[in-house]
Amino acid sequence: MGMTRRDLLAGSLSAGLLALLRGDPARALGPQQQVTALRIRHQGSWDMNPGALECLLEEMRLRTSTDTAERELVVDVAEPALHDSLFGVILGVGGFSFSDAERQRLSRWMGLGGLLVFDNAGRTAPDKAFDTSARAELKKMLPQAVIERVSPEHVIFRSFYRLDYPAGRAIFQSYVEAVRLGSRYCAILSSNDLFGALARGDNRQFLEAPTPGGESQREMAVRFAVNLLMYAACLHYKDDQVHIDYLLHKRKWKVQPPE
Repeated sequence: MGMTRRDLLAGSLSAGLLALLRGDPARALGPQQQVTALRIRHQGSWDMNPGALECLLEEMRLRTSTDTAERELVVDVAEPALHDSLFGVILGVGGFSFSDAERQRLSRWMGLGGLLVFDNAGRTAPDKAFDTSARAELKKMLPQAVIERVSPEHVIFRSFYRLDYPAGRAIFQSYVEAVRLGSRYCAILSSNDLFGALARGDNRQFLEAPTPGGESQREMAVRFAVNLLMYAACLHYKDDQVHIDYLLHKRKWKVQPPE
């Protein structure tokens, strides 16, 4: 029987299997490890929107009581650190591509439970070269992949906040697209420069003004980003202990005893 996403989340991999999967048994993603986020390097403008993932991790920590890292992890696909998180972001503008070996690693990482977010950072419209590359790379990583529009009723829009649309720095599209792997989504395609709304400078001030909705739109973008990270971090958000603890203790919701 192959290793499942639950195995990965539970940290039950042996040192030998870790060495096989990662070539480095020093790290393991287990229940005591802080939730973090990966910024994946590529040939395009991968370093756009600085501070955005740190902002997400901070908001996740403050809003959900989840133990998150202080900093994002910037990784190359070939690095063992790819397996230190289930949440990875490829963002930017311009075309890009990966090698066959890198595609195989990303495909395996998604198969183990990773959620790969392609965030198109086009300024006045979604960047066509980035969008074309993202779709082409996904088809090469997952040849049977079907890119579909995500229903507003999907759990991604209610994993923590109940949302009606995916806000970002802009709202070029009222939906996101995704690739399904089994019963879950393993890749998200966002065209609204999601992390542009969260980008911050060294002074912690936001770098961009979301349009057309301003600060209320930024809040909606933060909520959507939190939902995505929650979806990636939890095997099933309703059963995840972090979410239950928050709902029952922080919000003081009551569970009625069975009749």
